[in-house]
Amino acid sequence: MIKNLFFILSIFFLLSCGKSNEYAPPQIHPVVPNQPLSVIIILGDGMGIPQITATWHEHQHLNLQEFPYTGLLLTHTTDKMVTESGAGATAMFTGVKTKYGYQGMDSNGNYLESLYTYLKSRDYKTGIITSSFITDASIAALYSHGTDRYDYEKIALDFYHAFPDITIGGGQDHFDHRSDQINLIDSLSRQGVKLFYDVDGIAGVNTLPSIGFMHPFRPPYLLDGRSDFLQLGSQKALELMGNKPFFLFIESGLIDNAGHDMSIDDQVRETQELDALAGMMKTYAQSKENVLVLVVADHESGALTLLQGDGMQYIPNYAVDEHSGNMVATFAYGPGAENFTGLMDNTDIYYRLLNLIDKNLIP
Repeated sequence: MIKNLFFILSIFFLLSCGKSNEYAPPQIHPVVPNQPLSVIIILGDGMGIPQITATWHEHQHLNLQEFPYTGLLLTHTTDKMVTESGAGATAMFTGVKTKYGYQGMDSNGNYLESLYTYLKSRDYKTGIITSSFITDASIAALYSHGTDRYDYEKIALDFYHAFPDITIGGGQDHFDHRSDQINLIDSLSRQGVKLFYDVDGIAGVNTLPSIGFMHPFRPPYLLDGRSDFLQLGSQKALELMGNKPFFLFIESGLIDNAGHDMSIDDQVRETQELDALAGMMKTYAQSKENVLVLVVADHESGALTLLQGDGMQYIPNYAVDEHSGNMVATFAYGPGAENFTGLMDNTDIYYRLLNLIDKNLIP
């Protein structure tokens, strides 16, 4: 009888284990790229592990769970333990750490070439889509060089000299309401750039280069009425890339601002949008053989902790209305994704991407 009881309990235990995880783990099949590699970077500005955890608890599942390779990033600068977006993005996309507040420059003020400008000069199609503004620090690190991330008019001028094939985001005032009276939007139009100014304009874009100015400065939070231009713009960018290899940079920029505002509702909603984007891009990459999708973050914002509430509820606790020095997570899918695992420095992102791309780069 004891043996029978042990057998029944064993079967019950096995069945319980089988039901404890509703979602199967992602299949891991390393793929080596054998043709020019296209790269989609999704950056969650201010998205730390606590923000991802809080967002998971909304639906008990994330698209990010279906990315087979994950890692952790250290984010410090050369002069501070806690970074900001300009220095963080510079490290990730030039491979060189720099001072707090710098973008596209090393600590000694020398210009750095980003992965964006490197690929642009080698006939890659390029796109930058952000829920923030085009001259914000994470974006500026791709194309600008400076020691003051808040010099938006200078950054806009740098953008004019290095704009991608498609751009969508806020920040129009930095281009046409300038202290120097220069109207860079008129200048872009004379260069043959198609311009549009609202979410309805995205559907009508069928030529490159194109730029969509969605807001005079920083667009509002989703919970405050921002349209879904981040997803619609990202879809449109994929449609227009054609068969050429491309570099597409998509920033969920307001997770960071919600941390500064200590708003858990906004951080979760903005992170949900990033997760939806990650799922959309993974689905796109599944039908391709040469598309790597990499989800990264530049830093955590708010020093958020999730304290015990009633039952399975949590109490959001922000320590500061600023960034923290916590590590952030990476998620990778596609050819070469296995290279983005383990504990990495943020500069490793650049070198591992460059190594993968250069193996099959266009001559």
